[in-house]
Amino acid sequence: MYKLNFKKRVWIVKQYLNGVSTSKIALAQNISRMSVSNLVRDYNQYGWDGLKDHKTGRAETVLNQTAVIVILDLRKRFGYGACHIEQIFKKKGFQISHRQIEKVLLRNNMVVPNLKKQKSRKWVRYELPNPNDLWHTDWSYDPFTGKQLAVYIDDRTRLITSFGLFDRATAENSIALLRSGIAEYGKPKAVMTDHGAQYYANHPHADQQNTLFGSTLSILGIKHYLARVNRPQTNGKVERFFLSYKTEFATGTFTSVKDYVQHYNEQRLHMSLHYRTPKEVWNDFKNVK
Repeated sequence: MYKLNFKKRVWIVKQYLNGVSTSKIALAQNISRMSVSNLVRDYNQYGWDGLKDHKTGRAETVLNQTAVIVILDLRKRFGYGACHIEQIFKKKGFQISHRQIEKVLLRNNMVVPNLKKQKSRKWVRYELPNPNDLWHTDWSYDPFTGKQLAVYIDDRTRLITSFGLFDRATAENSIALLRSGIAEYGKPKAVMTDHGAQYYANHPHADQQNTLFGSTLSILGIKHYLARVNRPQTNGKVERFFLSYKTEFATGTFTSVKDYVQHYNEQRLHMSLHYRTPKEVWNDFKNVK
């Protein structure tokens, strides 16, 4: 038997579907009747893709319907991508590759294929060694409540140490949240902010120690670090939280910011934490001490 190309395989299946006998098809192509049956079987299982050439190597496991339902549910409820879903399965003791998951999402129109090959970029992750070495904070408009959302996030563990919704983004509200976080998780050595008016006096020769936020940090013995101007990645961890919140809250799974923050801290796996939760990493550090 000679190797059939894709065009001939399609012809064989079409002949079979049109009622031509297996024996006549096999004779016309100089192949065995078993080969014809195998091609028809592949078509019935996988469609025309089943007739294409595939790379050699270990055959990919066919996912059962339960796995497909779970994949689609995780995508719909939380907006998770293939790599994230892969790690959730792994935590439960199941090995399903992110490529298989990606195919399921594509077939069900839950992701858009990326046709452009992205250039690889080298990232140097800035991260302090211990919890409470540094907290990041910022404000963002919350489209779901129409209020201003502020959070403090621990640099090392990504734990949200405090959060709140307010009518206005003010220094007073920022300080109230800081004190709330300190009461529950202890005092950070430093806090990083942008140059927003809540934190910083944006006029020449201003004494930052005399601003309400700056003087409060000074009294508490907390250093104040400023993110670089026009470099939002300096305070990127808190910016990333806002992006995740707005993307995942929009799925309709969560009932409030409090509900989401609890999920974020205690259930959501984080790639930067090697797919562990912030609370797991925080507790590990505290248990060592």
